[in-house]
Amino acid sequence: MRRALIAAVALAVTLPAAAAAGIFVPGGHKPAPALAGTDPVTGKRVSLAQWNGRPLLVNLWGSWCHPCRDEAKELRVFLARHPGTVLGIDVEDSKAGAKGFQQRYRVRFPSIYDPGDVLVNRLRAPGTPTTYFLDRKHRIVATLYGAGTLELFERGWKLATA
Repeated sequence: MRRALIAAVALAVTLPAAAAAGIFVPGGHKPAPALAGTDPVTGKRVSLAQWNGRPLLVNLWGSWCHPCRDEAKELRVFLARHPGTVLGIDVEDSKAGAKGFQQRYRVRFPSIYDPGDVLVNRLRAPGTPTTYFLDRKHRIVATLYGAGTLELFERGWKLATA
């Protein structure tokens, strides 16, 4: 499984088209690490603990990330179907960039500002966008490497809510 994951990530990094399509990897059930910090737009404290007992989609993004821009519309539709189910990690960004991204792409969900990759490293994420699907016990039941589509978001959500 680990070799397959490494190969998939290597493919996504070397072939931008593959990364743009997203690579979905189910399985694991590894507990998510503690995630907490300040929202780059509102300045409010945000923590994974706010969703205790509820499944969650954790999306790593940045305003500078082209595949993140590509998936923003899909994420907006997912949020309309499943309000309050997304926690973002704003990676290597500026607060102004984060605010501009949310305004431009009309996508809004609580995020944790991570300009120094502290949470990225905790999650062992290979880059952005990466999306983790957490079940009610906040175990990672699936990971999406690269830009997501509504179909892939729904596929991960089905596993998270099973």
